[in-house]
Amino acid sequence: MTDLNWLTSRPSPYFKAAQSSSYDRASTDPKDAKTWFANGDLGKYVRVEEKNGHKEYVMADLTGPGAVVRVWSANPMGTIRFYFDGEATPRLEAKMADLLTGKVAGFPDPIAYGSAQGTNIYFPFPYQKSLKITVENDKSEWPSLYYHVGYRTYVKGAQVETYDPARLPTGQIKETLSKLSHPTTVAAKKSEATKWMPSRPGGSYQRTLTSKSGGVLQMLQVKIPFPLIQTFKAMDWKDPYQPHNVLRNTRLRISCDGERTVDVPLGDFFGTAPGINPGQSLPASVTKDGTMTAYWPMPFLKKMDISIIPPKDVKVPLLVNIAWSDQKFTPETYYFRAQWNIDFGSTRPMRDMEFLKASGEGLYVGTHLHVTNPTPAWWGEGDEKVYVDDEAFPSTFGTGTEDYFGYAWCSPMLFTKPYHGQARCDGPGNFGQTSVRRYQTFDPIPFTTSLRFDIEMWHWAEVDARYARTTYWYARPGSSSAVKPIADKDLVLIETAPAAPVKGAIEGESLRRTMTGGTAEEQGGFFELSDGKQIWWMDAKEGEKLTLQVPVKDAGRYQVTGCFCHARDYGIHILQFLDAQNKPLGEPIKLDFFGDGVKWKKIVLGTLELPKGTAQLVVTSQGHRANAVPRNMFGLDYLLLERK
Repeated sequence: MTDLNWLTSRPSPYFKAAQSSSYDRASTDPKDAKTWFANGDLGKYVRVEEKNGHKEYVMADLTGPGAVVRVWSANPMGTIRFYFDGEATPRLEAKMADLLTGKVAGFPDPIAYGSAQGTNIYFPFPYQKSLKITVENDKSEWPSLYYHVGYRTYVKGAQVETYDPARLPTGQIKETLSKLSHPTTVAAKKSEATKWMPSRPGGSYQRTLTSKSGGVLQMLQVKIPFPLIQTFKAMDWKDPYQPHNVLRNTRLRISCDGERTVDVPLGDFFGTAPGINPGQSLPASVTKDGTMTAYWPMPFLKKMDISIIPPKDVKVPLLVNIAWSDQKFTPETYYFRAQWNIDFGSTRPMRDMEFLKASGEGLYVGTHLHVTNPTPAWWGEGDEKVYVDDEAFPSTFGTGTEDYFGYAWCSPMLFTKPYHGQARCDGPGNFGQTSVRRYQTFDPIPFTTSLRFDIEMWHWAEVDARYARTTYWYARPGSSSAVKPIADKDLVLIETAPAAPVKGAIEGESLRRTMTGGTAEEQGGFFELSDGKQIWWMDAKEGEKLTLQVPVKDAGRYQVTGCFCHARDYGIHILQFLDAQNKPLGEPIKLDFFGDGVKWKKIVLGTLELPKGTAQLVVTSQGHRANAVPRNMFGLDYLLLERK
């Protein structure tokens, strides 16, 4: 659970890793977009068993030799039971919420705990023949449980000592708890600290380590002494000397024996993008003063080249501390690898984002994800899907992106744990910049020929978002992965800020209104709106009217443009402008505001002669199209009056 060096070579005995979860069983075919992104990821079980007049719901039914290493849930409920090697009596039985939040003796925090509304236990539960895990609800109804059970299956013939609560190695457990609770240290035989100052913008740090029969880099620590310049005013978001821009545009590159193994923006590599976001996990940490440390062991046979390459137009001084030792390099030894890629653009249509597509033999050991989200709406409904050795269907199929990262319910709460954390979430809600990480150092995913790791892009809203991800893996020399070249535009960090009022806008929510039916209110929480709000009219019957009083400063000829909401529960309406005496100022316009997702569109309503004072915008409900949710909604963000 705490020894990272075991990741540097082929596991012995070898094992396969997989996950049993409550994912939506409607997802059966990647070619069927309607079902492949199904989202009913709760209350799905292997089967239901009748036992002594009660029902137990089977979460996992596993054949050994093997070990369960992780259990997660968003809503632990009822009683959980572990039946080992076909026994009729469970060796472990507890209230599920107690077991997964550290309240059961023997499994304290940081082995079991809550993290931002998610609950987790990381602990080995080995079995020689089999393990069945069930849950019995406290109530009679079907338990609507979200869950993951991560497990290993060892090669046939492996000898595993089945979990026995009476024989737990309490001394080892205490030692493990101590190591998980405190920062990692290394006992390296060689180390050096370098204070490096570039002689010119873009100058890079270079260091080469050599060995006759093998070596391993055990620690890489980098600190940039921000601020790099002193100014009398706050720097613009795009200023190249901003810490977030320096860290994103400075590249870390590592080559082992001539093979490029790492090429990642510096901040992303340490799991802190964008900017400096403190957090302490087992293989990496970031402190408040900006010290970034990685403890990933990185073996090499004869030579390792380390480069830290700042952007070409910025002078970036570095404090670099490295530690390494001699370590024999064998045919079973893996190189450490890390790579970076990004998806940006519209969140529709939904799709699988490729985090890693690797060929060769190795271990998948972690993920850092940086999301730039222009709305408070949840960006991470997507499930992780992992295909090992050319599987046709993923052997790991998750229930949501935050579930993979060990939390739940789109929580914006920050947390840091040995294997995962959320270091940044700007808010409100999930608006702005988010940084999450998961290190699978205890639950790695081995592969012998190939591995594909995807997470669905499944956002609640149709918006332009950016998903930048770093993947960490170990693999034999000569292994490869699909890598897209990193373009300058890929590295650009988009500023996110609450929407300001559109210049010249007449805000819909500010207009005096009357209605003949339905209900209306000011609706907020949408940062894509002018001033973040709109007037929202709901549940009007056909023929009922909403009248808005529109101020007109000066009489004249105006092009009138409105910004209107479109969604599945929005209706068809007739819009017409009248003067104060109810005389038409233009022709009525019939518009259908149905839409897939929730989005706002600008529509030109016409060029009209408007009187000084007040004009009336009358909205008359015409019902809705056949496939719409029957709420007949109408939403106006703002109007613009432009002189013609």
